Amino acid sequence: VCKDSPGFIVNRVARPYYIEALRLAEEGKTSYEVIDRLLESKGFKMGPFKLMDLIGNDINYAVSCSVYEQLGEPERLQPSYLQKEKVETGELGKKNGKGYYDYR
Repeated sequence: VCKDSPGFIVNRVARPYYIEALRLAEEGKTSYEVIDRLLESKGFKMGPFKLMDLIGNDINYAVSCSVYEQLGEPERLQPSYLQKEKVETGELGKKNGKGYYDYR
């Protein structure tokens, strides 16, 4: 038994995985594909961008915002503008055919 805290354990642990990948993309350091490929080559079953597309970019962004707010808005967990942009442009991922990747 443990104390209750904001966000499910998976959501809290996964946030840095997504956020660091998004920061690299924001900074133009590399592409979504390269980030996914590198992490998959190191044993991750799915790269962060493929995983966000699978979950749904709307869901992932909502969880990012929720965890960020519930934990007191720490800068390290601030949601990415790329997430917001995907939601605003309707690029929700696999569920509608386009996200970080094109599934059409």
